[in-house]
Amino acid sequence: MAKILLQDAKVTMNGTNLSNSIKSVELSISADAKEVTAFGDGWTTRIAGLKEGSVKLDFFQDFGAASVEATLYPLFGTLATVVVSPTSGTASATNPTYTFLALVNAHSPVMGAVGDMATLSVTWPTSGTVVKAVA
Repeated sequence: MAKILLQDAKVTMNGTNLSNSIKSVELSISADAKEVTAFGDGWTTRIAGLKEGSVKLDFFQDFGAASVEATLYPLFGTLATVVVSPTSGTASATNPTYTFLALVNAHSPVMGAVGDMATLSVTWPTSGTVVKAVA
């Protein structure tokens, strides 16, 4: 099995490619574990319940036109279409794309200390299904 070095990940929001302003991306998905243990079972039994996800993005802040702030600020309080893939190449079995709606419910437009890079870190919940495409 091939291993990859995550150095060319692609992240778009509502069609705007923000990859060159992102230093870290994490898409997490999970399912509730619902207990369905019945009398006579010797072990706890569980099934998957509702699924959910979140996306964590760490940006280098940029106030230029069509860049980070210009893209994110108008999305605050709305659902945005996010597409994440491990590389900027075409979707394939070795480069899947994950498409989902994220609720842009947090924003920190100015963040940093004296002499630091201006950054922006957000974690947004997904809304609805996270779709994986391999072609």
